Formats: sequence, C-alpha cells, structure tokens
Amino acid sequence: MIAETFPTGSADAPGKIDWRDVLPVFVIVSLYAACTGATLPIMPFFLKSMGGTPLILGVVIGAEALCQFVAAPFFGQLSDRLGRKRVLLLLQVGALMSMALLALAPTIIFVMIARMLFGLTAASFTVSAAYVADHSAATNRRQAIGILMGGVGLGGVVGPGMSGYLADFSLTAPIYAAMALSAISIAVTLVYVKGGIAASTGGGTEAAETGPRISFKSILSAPLIRVLVLVLLCYFFAYGMYSSQLAIYLNATFGDAFGPRELSYILAADGTINILVQLFLLKWAGRFFTERQLIVLICGIVGTGYLTIGLATTLPVFAFAILCVSFGDAMARPTYFAALSVHVPQNRQGIIMGTTQSLIAVTDIVSPVMAGLILGQALYGLWIGTIVAFVAAAAVLAWLRLPRTDPETVQSTALLEEAAERST
Repeated sequence: MIAETFPTGSADAPGKIDWRDVLPVFVIVSLYAACTGATLPIMPFFLKSMGGTPLILGVVIGAEALCQFVAAPFFGQLSDRLGRKRVLLLLQVGALMSMALLALAPTIIFVMIARMLFGLTAASFTVSAAYVADHSAATNRRQAIGILMGGVGLGGVVGPGMSGYLADFSLTAPIYAAMALSAISIAVTLVYVKGGIAASTGGGTEAAETGPRISFKSILSAPLIRVLVLVLLCYFFAYGMYSSQLAIYLNATFGDAFGPRELSYILAADGTINILVQLFLLKWAGRFFTERQLIVLICGIVGTGYLTIGLATTLPVFAFAILCVSFGDAMARPTYFAALSVHVPQNRQGIIMGTTQSLIAVTDIVSPVMAGLILGQALYGLWIGTIVAFVAAAAVLAWLRLPRTDPETVQSTALLEEAAERST
C-alpha cells in the first residue's frame, strides 16, 4: 500500500476544517489566480501584436511551465525548512516584478522573460497547499485542497472578467490591474498568515528537521504512487494541449467574432464552475466514489467534452463541451493533490505539493508546443484525437492499476467506528 511507504502526520483524526486557518491562503490563492486570469486572455493577442505565431505562444507557455517545474519542488521543500509565510512573501514579490516587466515589455523576448519569472512564482500555490495540509487531517484533505482550488476558481472568475472589461482600453490595462492584486496579496500574507517570517522552522507544527528527508526519487519509489503519477501525466498532458491552444482553435473556427473578451468569458465561466464543484460537490463525491472511480469518472467527463469540441460547429455546442471539461477538471486537481498528499509525513507537505505541481508542469512544458505545431498546420482533427487518446490512457490505467479502496477512507471509517464505540 502507498500509505506504508511514508509515515503519516499526526493530523489523522476526522474533523471539520477550520476556516480561520484556511481563509487567508484561500484569499491569497484567489488573488494569484485573478492575476493569472487577468493576463491569460490577452496573451495570444498581446503576442500576435508583436508578430507572434501559435508556435511562439506555445513556446512562451512551455517556458513558463518549465520554470514551474523547477520552482515548485524547490520552493515547496524550502518552505518545509524556512516556513510557509517567509517563502510566500518571496514568491509574491517575484510575481509583482514579473507583472511590471510584462506591462513594459517591448518585444517577445521580454514577454518570455516576464512569463518565466511568473512561472517561478507559481510555487506560491505549492506553499499555500502545504499550509492547508498542515492545518487539515488526512481524512478531510481532499476537501481542504478542494476549498483552496475553489479560490483558484474565484480568481478565475474575477481575473478574466476584469480583463474582458479592461482590454477594451488597452492590452496592458489588465496587466496593471494584476499588479495591484499582487500588492494586495503581499499585504494579506503579512497580516493574516500564521508564522513569523524570520522563523527557521517548518511550515507545520514541527520543525522540518524532525522528520526523514524525502527526495523526488523516494516519493516515486512506491508502486502505486508511480501509477498515480502516470495517470496524472496522461491527464494533464491532454489538458495542456487543450487549454494552451483553445483560443487559437476558436479564433480559427469563428474568426474575428472570437477575441480577448470572448475568451475572458470562457475563463470566467470555468472559474465559476470551479467554485461550485470544489466548494460544494467535491465533499459529496468523496462519500460515494473511491479515488479510482473518481479518476475514471473525471476522464469520462472531460473526454466527452474534448470529443464534442472536435465535432461542434455552433456556439451552444461549444459551450456544452467547455462545460464538461471545466466540470471534470475542477474535480481532478484536488483529487490528484490529495491522493499524493496523504502518504507523506505532515511536516513534508511542501515537497509533495511541489512534486505534484512539478509533474503537472512537465506536461505543460511539452503539450503547448506540440499543440502549437499541430494547429499551426491546421490539423484540428489530430489535435482533438491526441487529446482524447491521452485521456483514455489515463482512464484505462487508473481502472486497471489503482486499488479499489482508499487507505485514508479505510482509516477514516475505523476512526469513526472507534469514536462511536467510545460514545456508547
């Protein structure tokens, strides 16, 4: 079993999530997602105004993802040693600097540098997720991380909505708005996140030095974790091909009728779905589905959306397809993060969250470039077919290789039964 590979932390008893601990990082993640959402809709058109092609867009996104891949495990483990608050502040200052560079970028190369710096700061989600894991039990971690993902969804509504309005004035106006949000995020961290910024202890209740050192290699040593990693890679490779080039595909399909405003509406709708699913549906789904069943269900939902996008010719059908993909992806991320999180010590949550985000970044390095090459040749059927093939591979692998029961679910049931016996 995966659970036997690493000792778990002490927060294993079932209980309710304390919003006093979760709310500050919920706000921080929301603000960061809003910054991302404010700049993402304008990026294809920002680069196009400088002479960029779909391939250039893919390269920029891939370079940003490469930085995420490098930064996530590094800053995650650093936060285990130096504390969550201190590392969060460092990353937030970096995000503010990247937005300033992007707003002033005169050429594509400066845009790439700005996005690479912003990619490094994406580790702020890693540190925030580790902070949430510090303050949740293994038995409710999927719900806790789902709440954090709900913050991503909230930012995904505010950011694109703001971008859609401000883009009418100029393509740089949303970037300046994102700078303001970054500054607010720094203030929230300074005032509300627990832990002294000068402390040299771990992000949890114990110093990081008290637990065994865990490397990327040791995390992958457990057979079932390797299966989860393969499933994760297949799923997010497909999603990376879809999300990175969706604007190009829709612009090619609908022409000038599809622009920054229309893309911002799609992203805002995606954020709304994220909020609803992760704050309300995910807890319910966890009661009825195992990890294995939930992953297969997620792949089925997003696979339906991808197939529909390839066949659709009208906006209502496209809306249904995007709804399916957004709905499935809202459940996917907290499911994967929680599945890996519950199998490491409590004071090593930074490295496991960073490893998970790094694995997702691996797919984002290659998939945008591959999708850009395909769409650059107008091979739309091949684009959709490749996406569907990777999702199908994830579903089959999960169904055949993942266990029928979840270790944390068995543990939760045993603890609840023990508590019931004591009460009688």
